[in-house]
Amino acid sequence: MTTDTRTDIRLAQLHLYVDIHLHDRYLAPPLTLVVAAMLTNWVPVAWATSWAIAELLIIANYIRVYRAFKCSKAAPGDEPHWVRRIALAHGAHMLAWSSLVFWAWQQGSFPSLVFIMLVHIGLIALTTSMSNAHLRMLAFDMIFPILALLGPPLLDPGLFNIGLCLLGAGFSALMIQVARQINAYATEALQLRQRNEILISELESQASRDALTGLFNRRYFLAAAEQLLQTAQRTPQELALLIIDLDHFKQVNDCYGHQAGDEVLVAVVNAFTRHLRSGDCLGRLGGEEFALLLPETTQREATETAERLRQATADLYLNIQGHPVQPTVSIGIALLQADDHSLSGLMHRADLAMYAAKTQGRNRVVCTMPDMPAPDACPA
Repeated sequence: MTTDTRTDIRLAQLHLYVDIHLHDRYLAPPLTLVVAAMLTNWVPVAWATSWAIAELLIIANYIRVYRAFKCSKAAPGDEPHWVRRIALAHGAHMLAWSSLVFWAWQQGSFPSLVFIMLVHIGLIALTTSMSNAHLRMLAFDMIFPILALLGPPLLDPGLFNIGLCLLGAGFSALMIQVARQINAYATEALQLRQRNEILISELESQASRDALTGLFNRRYFLAAAEQLLQTAQRTPQELALLIIDLDHFKQVNDCYGHQAGDEVLVAVVNAFTRHLRSGDCLGRLGGEEFALLLPETTQREATETAERLRQATADLYLNIQGHPVQPTVSIGIALLQADDHSLSGLMHRADLAMYAAKTQGRNRVVCTMPDMPAPDACPA
């Protein structure tokens, strides 16, 4: 497993830990009140009340930290920072409960001892079931309850209490092993989910991307362009479509082979992408033909973009099998009109403009005008 994968898994484990512990906002407050009420059998009401108030404030604080983490959209590299924050916030909660051994247990009172030990055995069992998703957090959460189980001999070192502590130590060791095993199963499930997500992402990419250039393929481009066109019509906003075709590309394939043609296509696409905005939509329609949709773009801006792409292509100097190849492109531009209710009309006008660029000598940009006549021939 790579370092990046392990980091992703640890972040996913922390998310799972927090998701489970968010249920504390429903369960921890009433449990606190019940325990505080029972403590009044052995300690003054003021002590039990003060503990309950402090614990309720601690609960509110760590729930706040949990929610901040869930809203933070934390990156994998942020996981150690959030582990520290959550460990401090939730550790105060565990310390508050474990402190019962040292201030609420009445030496010589067997009911008090049974009650305190029952609380801590329950605390360890809950920690095993709720904190196993993240091993570091499990370790932080287990420290105070386990110390509390081992505490009675320090206060009243009788044989019975020592026996209880040994029993508690064995129980704690068993719970830790159980938690580690559950964590192993949960980690395996998270790894499987991560692999599935990667596989789904790769399949989606294969369905939407051209394998050679990495651009949107024809099907995906047409669907995305249709959505952008509908958005532009509703807003309304200006929109431009460029149809781009490599000049004399068939000669490259015929002279040097299709692998050489692929090299030219990749080089031209790399030149294109350096001159595009993040919101522009570039796709390969097939062969040597590309389409570029430019949202919120005027005719002047579309022409400037097309000229940059044309010049970037003309500036390429490729060494193909020891021979120089300098590709050029012909670009046709069409602007969205009020009566364009689908993409077909816009693409037709851009095609006409591209063919006009071909007939006018290639390596040029032509912007379509209303009622532009179709060229007599469609040069390659």
